[in-house]
Amino acid sequence: MFLRQVLQMNPAYGSYLQSDQELVEIVQLYAKRLRARMVSSQGPLPPNSFYEPLCELSWRVTGHILHSVLILDDTAANNLPVPKEPLSQVKMLVQTNMELSKKLNTMRRDYLRELTSHRDKQRSLSYEKQLILHDLQENPVMFFEPLKFVLVRRSAANSLTRDAVMLSFLYSCHAVPLKRPCGTEDDVTKEFIKLVVEERAWIAASGWRDSLLDHSPAERPPYPHYPGRRVVTLEGPWDFAYLGDVPLAAGAFIREEEFQGTRLVPDAFNDREWLCPLQQCPQWPTHPCHRCCHALRTGSAEPSCDRALPQCCDPVGLGRRGVAAYRIYLEPEVSLLHFRGCGLRCAVLLDRTSVAEHEGSYSPFWVDLAGLPWPSGPRAPRELLVLADSRFGTLQRLHFDWLQPGGILRPVEAHRLEESSVRIRHLAVEPKSVTHVLVSLDILGCESGGTLLARLHFSGLETPRERRLDCLGATSTPTAPSARVAQSAAWLETLGPGAGVWTSERPELQMLMVQLMLDGRQVDAITVRFGLRWLEAKEQQLWLNGAPLQLRGVNRHESWVWGGLHRPWAELQEDIQLLLELNANFVRGAHYSQDQRFLDLCDENGILVWEETSAWQPSSEDLADPVFMALQAQALRETIEASANHPSVIIFGFLNEADASEPTVARPAFARLAQLARQMGQGRLVAWASRHKIRDVTLDLGDLIAFNDYPGWYDASVLEIPSVWESYADWARATHPGKPLLIAEAGAGGLAGWHGRPGEEDLWSEELQASIVGATLSAALAAGYIGVALWQFADVRVDGALYWSERPTAEEEEGLPEVLVNVSSGAEWMERVAVVYQSINNLFGQHRPLRPRELNNKGLLSLSRQHKKLAFYAAQDAFRPCVPLVPGQPLPPEQEQLFMARADREEGCPGCFLAVHTWNVADRPPDEPGVRVHGHQLDSRAGHWSLRRGLLRLAGHVDGRLSGVGGFLSVSGARDATSSSVAVREAALSLWRWEPVAAPNANGHGASERPFLLRVIAGPRCGAVLSLSGAVPRDEKSVYATVQLDPSLGTLFWLQPT
Repeated sequence: MFLRQVLQMNPAYGSYLQSDQELVEIVQLYAKRLRARMVSSQGPLPPNSFYEPLCELSWRVTGHILHSVLILDDTAANNLPVPKEPLSQVKMLVQTNMELSKKLNTMRRDYLRELTSHRDKQRSLSYEKQLILHDLQENPVMFFEPLKFVLVRRSAANSLTRDAVMLSFLYSCHAVPLKRPCGTEDDVTKEFIKLVVEERAWIAASGWRDSLLDHSPAERPPYPHYPGRRVVTLEGPWDFAYLGDVPLAAGAFIREEEFQGTRLVPDAFNDREWLCPLQQCPQWPTHPCHRCCHALRTGSAEPSCDRALPQCCDPVGLGRRGVAAYRIYLEPEVSLLHFRGCGLRCAVLLDRTSVAEHEGSYSPFWVDLAGLPWPSGPRAPRELLVLADSRFGTLQRLHFDWLQPGGILRPVEAHRLEESSVRIRHLAVEPKSVTHVLVSLDILGCESGGTLLARLHFSGLETPRERRLDCLGATSTPTAPSARVAQSAAWLETLGPGAGVWTSERPELQMLMVQLMLDGRQVDAITVRFGLRWLEAKEQQLWLNGAPLQLRGVNRHESWVWGGLHRPWAELQEDIQLLLELNANFVRGAHYSQDQRFLDLCDENGILVWEETSAWQPSSEDLADPVFMALQAQALRETIEASANHPSVIIFGFLNEADASEPTVARPAFARLAQLARQMGQGRLVAWASRHKIRDVTLDLGDLIAFNDYPGWYDASVLEIPSVWESYADWARATHPGKPLLIAEAGAGGLAGWHGRPGEEDLWSEELQASIVGATLSAALAAGYIGVALWQFADVRVDGALYWSERPTAEEEEGLPEVLVNVSSGAEWMERVAVVYQSINNLFGQHRPLRPRELNNKGLLSLSRQHKKLAFYAAQDAFRPCVPLVPGQPLPPEQEQLFMARADREEGCPGCFLAVHTWNVADRPPDEPGVRVHGHQLDSRAGHWSLRRGLLRLAGHVDGRLSGVGGFLSVSGARDATSSSVAVREAALSLWRWEPVAAPNANGHGASERPFLLRVIAGPRCGAVLSLSGAVPRDEKSVYATVQLDPSLGTLFWLQPT
């Protein structure tokens, strides 16, 4: 009766109410609310306590019915439970209500925009919950709560436990899928809404987690920190539009209707090319389409691709190379933007006015907004429009051997300063000794003169120090593009007695906070973290804090399986743990400026870093191009400045594998960048990776010599790996005496999960890759390199379109392993997402490389890091130091002449000679490609050996056999926890040392002769000794040789003339 009176409708409505499930749920919901109010009451309820819920119930029912009337067409009018006469009035009322709703929704969107600009003032929501909130805010509602109501409750939420509670307050109107008014203060309603939102948030969060698309930001911001500013990281949803192959400047005129939704920033908008874009190819479903594009190119049959269109496989059609627009609104007080990575070329517009342009995806840059006018009024939110151009340009080229996405690739920070006219531009701390550092401070805003006070707070010192800075007396350096100048000052500071040095084994870190004071108030503050360490390159060695250093490392790209460069924080931590598990202490950041969060982790874990600017095989024409060189210098300045205080960064590099064979072009280009790196690098070393090696005319300009080569994979055989690296080292020492030598790239390809034929090291197998990696690391130690950076840490994606020919022929596919053509035969990991076989042009020299699965497969780990290849374990063994070696010094020649090794007569195999023969089938270890080593009683079966620089090589047999000749004695598969088999293999996986020992009984040998042990000094079972004692007999005259960790089981050998 109450409903009929309020609605003024005929009695037929009652039956309609009973048949409408949604309306019934409304009544049931508020019946529960009334019951809860009655139960919770401490005494009799006054009648007026029922008015509010009953009125709210009535209006909800009214809103639902009027909304239903609106969507019914005229043909259904006769079925409405209302008289025909008031139908037009009802529609008019509904139309008026809808117009009001639209106005309210416009107000709501303005409110949400304001909320977006203010939400980071006291950010406490997790990033995941922000995504959920964004999703909740997308659906329109009729009413919303006041902003102050939202912000008051928002400021109280500061933990993951309270996230869902805060979401319910932020968007309670969407919690129940009903069009209803909000703003009620009823506790029961709020509790119900809270529970609904919590459940929805939990479901949404579980979905994102299950999809592995967790873009959650770092748990802490990277250094430096800015305690004097309000810093907002603009991660999350931005308005997005892909504009295609248009001029970059045209993006400034984008219309509102051209925005196509939102994208989560950081974002690589063209790094999902296996997903077919519906806006370009609406005939295609959204499923992996590389297979269809390949079928289109090859003419092969693919049932699911019968509607494939040529434009769907075009790079521009896929949205891969063109301009994209990103938009977000800033609070008006933002005075500074920090882009950590945007590419390939980006334009930044504020309120559609261009404020900056930048070329280069990886180096960070700043945009100063101070002093720019507010066209919409001083308190209006400001539109930030970023145009990202993914087309190749001067700095980044088509042929680069890694996938180069476009977009806002790393986070953007918005800085708000209380005093925007004066700020700290840069703070650097350079260690000079254990007790002194050089503090360099750059300040913007001193043009009008005056005196500033810098207050310094060092960790370990309770009392701050003060330094007065005279703006008029400082050195002025113009900064582009604005006319503001940076005032620089530098001075020495003494540290406290407790400051420890930073080493790879014990990475102690120090802190410095500088407060900038003007007229007694703080106008800016910055906190940096640094380490006390110093570097030298001399006497063929690299010295850290006065001790020689051996670099054991890898090259590392920041590509990951879900696209883009911005790896989640948890995955960065996982990379660090994998590096430590690998026994690595060195990373070369290939081939661009590194994520500052990763460098922070390297600082904390003692991992040394080579950081370089983006380049890959630039030509002589590039080096002679003033625009290219200017961009290289800009990227180098930005990189060095961003990484100035990282103690882990020990080398700055540039121009990877450039054409350095032409003196008139190459030397001026390299000298210019080397000079810049030394001026800004704070004592760090300067180097570049050379692919020309002995033909490189720039090697004298660097602090160390770094070579890239891939013997065993591209040119030389596996057997020749030691001689190749030794020849380079001998040449470098003769030509550039005193310079340390580093292998900057070496390795081989191996498809994750594919092992080829048993006992064979097939091309692309993990076994072949492990052999080449192990042999390379052994060769580097033997030849006296200061270290190796293997290529590479994990598989990395490449731009597969570059390697497709128009129509690969059947002849091109013939003879290739099935795993290259069909992923299902061998791949077990996440790389299945991007599998394709491509026939490529001859871009890399005389060899014909492939990029199966659209990956550079030389990683020790799979792209997802979920699979450790055999090469990972080979490198892990080689990186595990067990015997002190002098870094940078070749191993001694030892026994270069041929010899036969005969066991002492009292050993387990009395008088046996060290010999080589084929395995017995029953005794052969699984997948062992080499020939077995054993002790044999007959001298006619003995082998001729030579030990040179740690490499124990089989030079021949007494009986003239050729089995295994030229191979290296290497530790093979494990027999048990303390011993392994040994074999002669093409790959030199082990280094050995000749250890003479005192012999109380010469047993017929001359008094001057001394027996010796053969000990493993690098590689698997490092520290073990060669043994013929207690080994498995092969037959009545021979026993298998092993290596034993127990030195008492080692066999003493005597030299026997050949």
